[in-house]
Amino acid sequence: LITTWLVSTTHNLMMPAYYLMGAGAIGVITVFTMRETARKPLTGSAPAVGSEAEAHSLIKKLRLRQQKKDAASSVK
Repeated sequence: LITTWLVSTTHNLMMPAYYLMGAGAIGVITVFTMRETARKPLTGSAPAVGSEAEAHSLIKKLRLRQQKKDAASSVK
């Protein structure tokens, strides 16, 4: 639909190719600007643990990390 409109408006039969190149460029830019999230918890996701003890350990670790982050931001 979009490429048909572009061809009829511009009278250029190469517009579908230009459209695909633009979409590809947007995809490449997106891939290179995204951060890697492998082996890291996603923001807002529940932690995945194998046991209750591991859950308590993880919560303690995350609380300490947040306290350090809060202390560092209050110093600035």
